[in-house]
Amino acid sequence: MRKSVNRKKSLTLLGMSVLTALAMPVCAAEETANTRDVLVTATRTEQEVKETPSAVEIITREDLDKIGAHNLADALKMATSINVGTPAMAGSSVTVRGMSTRHTLIMIDGKRLVSEGSYSTANSYELERINMANVERIEIVRGPVSSLYGSDALGGVINIITRKPQKEEFTFSLSPRRYSDRSDVGGNNYFFRYDTGKENKWSWIISADRTDTDAYTNADNTTKNQFGRREDINLEGSYELAADQHLDISVNRLSEKLNGRSIETSGALRNDRYENTRNQYSLGLRGQTKSGDYQLRAYYGEHDKDNRGFLTSNGKLVDFDVSERKTWTLEGHQSAQLSDRHLLTVGGELRNEEYRGTRIGTGKNPYTLTYGDVTKQGSEADIDYSALYAQDEWLVSDRLLIIPSLRYDDSNRFSGNVSPKLGVTYKMNDNFRLKANVGKGFKAPTLDDMYMEMTKIMGGIVVHVTGNPDLKPEKSTSYELGIEGEKGNTFGKLSYFVNDVTDLITTRTTRTITPRPGLPPLIRMDSVYLNEDRADIDGVEFEIGRHLSDKLTLKVNYTYLDATGTGGQRLEGRSKHQGTVQLHYDNIRENGISAVLWNEWRKDYLYSSSSDIHKTYSLWNVSVNKKWNDNFSSYIGVDNIFNKKDDELNLLGSIFRAGVLFKI
Repeated sequence: MRKSVNRKKSLTLLGMSVLTALAMPVCAAEETANTRDVLVTATRTEQEVKETPSAVEIITREDLDKIGAHNLADALKMATSINVGTPAMAGSSVTVRGMSTRHTLIMIDGKRLVSEGSYSTANSYELERINMANVERIEIVRGPVSSLYGSDALGGVINIITRKPQKEEFTFSLSPRRYSDRSDVGGNNYFFRYDTGKENKWSWIISADRTDTDAYTNADNTTKNQFGRREDINLEGSYELAADQHLDISVNRLSEKLNGRSIETSGALRNDRYENTRNQYSLGLRGQTKSGDYQLRAYYGEHDKDNRGFLTSNGKLVDFDVSERKTWTLEGHQSAQLSDRHLLTVGGELRNEEYRGTRIGTGKNPYTLTYGDVTKQGSEADIDYSALYAQDEWLVSDRLLIIPSLRYDDSNRFSGNVSPKLGVTYKMNDNFRLKANVGKGFKAPTLDDMYMEMTKIMGGIVVHVTGNPDLKPEKSTSYELGIEGEKGNTFGKLSYFVNDVTDLITTRTTRTITPRPGLPPLIRMDSVYLNEDRADIDGVEFEIGRHLSDKLTLKVNYTYLDATGTGGQRLEGRSKHQGTVQLHYDNIRENGISAVLWNEWRKDYLYSSSSDIHKTYSLWNVSVNKKWNDNFSSYIGVDNIFNKKDDELNLLGSIFRAGVLFKI
């Protein structure tokens, strides 16, 4: 591991500054609210944030309301060590402690989503798809959690916990947003939810939302974004079998009809149409026994994509791709209080994934599709997963908590993998805690990684990607050491983390340029997936906050990241320094006002290593929420107040946001 003298000095000064701030005298001694939060993602059992060894963060319902978060991308912008980007025409990217978007496991109520699985698009579209109106809180675990969740949790876990029915109530909200210099461009979101409350032993929630997004048009009439309509409908039900036993049912349907305009290889304008549907169903049993909690559930998802490209001049079809994904999952876990000092959790998972489409080249059950004058070949692929895991929450003493966990994953496509982890929390005194974690993580190659055979025109370039069935799982070894605490009105955390990744899947690309008389040269990019890279990602993150008064709180978070690849080169899409400064206001009245003014900044963001393009930028944002009475609230906000623009980062200037919410 490469360390410099200057770097050691900077880390030492950083640690001293945080500890000094925590030791500042204050007028009143009160425990901060965030230390009493309870989460379930880090250990699969209910545990207070200050007890769990993992680096965690909770975004509450109040936080979401205060900033007027519409989707998951909005909600994560103030989180520690998380970078949210918006690359044009490709959804959003989210890096957790420098690990890429595809290395983050995104779940809803602890359930995996059936979604895109390719190297470049895994998780990307989910940040816009997941609406925040029906969310109770978001739990974030930074760092590998493969010992409990297996593959995909190499960088961390983002678990969205949805609202549960409490009383009979109808909710409706409207949230428009517009660009400051293009008042006719933006979008609208409509949401409604009906809670039945508890009727006999049943309780239900039915909710739906619709988002309409306008086209952000370039000078050549191409677009920077996908535009059109996204609709989502959910049904959640719970039946009380006994006092401590519930049967849970959920049904979700997502429908997308989106468009995007780009340039064909001939130089002609092309319109791409994206029609996607996703259906997900879940049935689960959860409850409590004298010794602990248990859960058993099965869920199924299917995701269909239909992408077609037409010339805008005559409507001629020039390209298409279709795919069908299906996933079955059966999982369960049981927690048992073996003694006053030991809480044991054991569980397992069976999962099957099937993929059929024109971007798969296995030769299994081949078929031919013809639309217009275009004919493509398709085939199928599938994979079976199985896993067993165990965890012990061992309270060694009133000051020391040790949590060892171990998971074994197997598949018919790769050899078995063992993921151990050891977490420790040591209470130095009533105010300060030391936390340490060491573990191994892994990410199995997806069906796309192994069997992709895709040829597609993207922005006038012919892109051909070939999968590799011999890919090995990516693996990591991680270490983390941190101190956190609160003293009076001041609270903070300081952590040092290391994540060494081997067998990192990357692409080897060959570029070919063919001159064409009277036409732009034909550019072709041929890529193949390989286990030829590694990553050494380590850094420091700290959070510090102070209640300036009972109404005003100042928070700061900062991350220093050193992310390098095989040859010591920096990894693209990461900032050397990043952070936020947040000023929160709440007048703590029953029908009051809450507001947040925050700055998100990035320094030395490596946009392109081949062109040596580095970016440094800062964005100011504000949001104000007003609760008028128990049945009506509203918010107004501005993202990117000072109208920062950067085409490469897809920063398009100021966005004005507003919203109203009614309850009946």
